[in-house]
Amino acid sequence: MNLRKITITDVAKHAGVSVTTVSLALSGKGRISQKTADKVNESIEELGYVRNQQAASLRDNISNVIGLIIPDLTEPFYSEVASGVSQYAKTQNKIVFLTQSGNSREEFDRCLDSLINYGVDGIIVGSGKFLNDEIVARLAHYQIPIVCAARACEFAGIDVIRPDNTLAAKIATEHLINNGHHQIAYFGGASHSLTRAERIGGYCSTIIQYGLPFRSEWIVETNNKQQHIIQQVSDFLHQYPKVSAIICHNTATALGAYLGALKIGSTITSVDNYSYFNQEIALVGFDDIGSEALYDIPVTFITQPAREVGINAMMKIIQRISGDNSLPQSVTLSPGFLRDKG
Repeated sequence: MNLRKITITDVAKHAGVSVTTVSLALSGKGRISQKTADKVNESIEELGYVRNQQAASLRDNISNVIGLIIPDLTEPFYSEVASGVSQYAKTQNKIVFLTQSGNSREEFDRCLDSLINYGVDGIIVGSGKFLNDEIVARLAHYQIPIVCAARACEFAGIDVIRPDNTLAAKIATEHLINNGHHQIAYFGGASHSLTRAERIGGYCSTIIQYGLPFRSEWIVETNNKQQHIIQQVSDFLHQYPKVSAIICHNTATALGAYLGALKIGSTITSVDNYSYFNQEIALVGFDDIGSEALYDIPVTFITQPAREVGINAMMKIIQRISGDNSLPQSVTLSPGFLRDKG
């Protein structure tokens, strides 16, 4: 006996049609052939899919429930986004239905199915990784607006609220340069990360703007495993001893860079206390949310407006629910001020 709840995605795969086609068959709306409708209904019967009548009855009304899909609540950035969403929702007498998708498209689809079946008024997505035209069309069919609230999102056609990663990296790099650092490396992040690409763009453009040496080997990809980062940083500083500062992609990288520098006998100093005559390294990082582990370490952080991303996403979804049909907007929020730890 299959105890797992059958979803609309399961029906689509079984019938060999798109999720949108199944949605049209269930609602009885839209132009699909009788043959296709019969195929979908046969799959529904065979799989035992249960039509959600409560969700259907809510579609023409207001449920005052907003769906939120985030990759992982333990990620500091997205926990702050969720907090911002909930904070503003409370002032508007809205309830937030929180789901987590992880890094799985299948899990993302399951979260989406659940929210649609629940009858939410709108959906905020904490990552644009799994968005596509079919999902947007499906939500449009149900008249459910969607907003992307993420570190970065390259999907067009919907409202996007995100931090300005390029500007944050420019601020970090310029701060180092203004404090006497002329050989600066960038550590951390995966090559496929859009956030990393934007930050590296800000870093590179600032280096070039000030006429400083740029070397591609000074941009180093890492994972979040501490021992791996420590070894990479210590090896790098052995090879390039004149590098005086490292911009760290996240908190894990900053901690690994600190330990890696100590491993080879370097001293970690604050950005504005750098000495040319000692083997000193200055560290700058992003997303100081959740970086309590670094309170005793001299790391300068660029604060990211994660909570503000959540608040603005909630404001936008409410506008859409209320009938705002203006063109989709891509809004970037400026980073906060540099803040020293240690």
